[in-house]
Amino acid sequence: MMEDVAAGDIASTMAARVERAIRQDILRGVLAPGTRLRVADLSTRYGVSHIPVREALRQLEGDRLVVIESHKGAILRGVSPKFVADMHDTREAIETLLVRRATENVTDEQSAHLESLAAAYEQAAETKNADRMVEANLRLHRFIAKIADNPEAAEIHERGWELVISIRNRYGFGENRVAAIIDQHRRLVAAIKARDKDLAVAVAQEHCQSAKLDLLERMELEGRNPAWGPGGASGGRVQDTSD
Repeated sequence: MMEDVAAGDIASTMAARVERAIRQDILRGVLAPGTRLRVADLSTRYGVSHIPVREALRQLEGDRLVVIESHKGAILRGVSPKFVADMHDTREAIETLLVRRATENVTDEQSAHLESLAAAYEQAAETKNADRMVEANLRLHRFIAKIADNPEAAEIHERGWELVISIRNRYGFGENRVAAIIDQHRRLVAAIKARDKDLAVAVAQEHCQSAKLDLLERMELEGRNPAWGPGGASGGRVQDTSD
């Protein structure tokens, strides 16, 4: 019996590791939306048996990142302009809730940490390091959610966002988008620190809406210029973050 429990723990740990690896490959654009996820290929890629791969795919299906079809296997969910718009609108609704609550709950120590997280994003943007920008941005928004102390909302806030980041990586930013993100981060953190709920919510709404419009414009632009290929347009492009 103890051996069975131990084997189950190992399988669970391996599945979690594979799930994290798949999420990272989505973020980095290694796995593009619409990609068929073959169990045998993933087993070889991550150096594990089929069992943890299947378990990881079921978890990702639960998070709506993967679609599993009978007799066809798993497919990384496709992304359309409507999906992008819907995800941003949903995120805006939840983010404003979290920002409002964070503004009510924030301590001086947490305010100082928010400022350091915003500064970390700026430093990553200066180097144009895609991975650092993604991580810095996620840390900032996740810490706001932590201050808000609403785990249910935070979980919904995260769901499916890897696909949006992957699409952002593909299409890049408009010419002034990164500068706008930095400015919005600064104003959002300042409003939370000042415990100004109305201003914090207004900045959060601006942040989400401008991110949505910029990404939709980039998608439309590439649609009119397909010769640019899968990497998107080169002008103003910085590959990375979820904003």
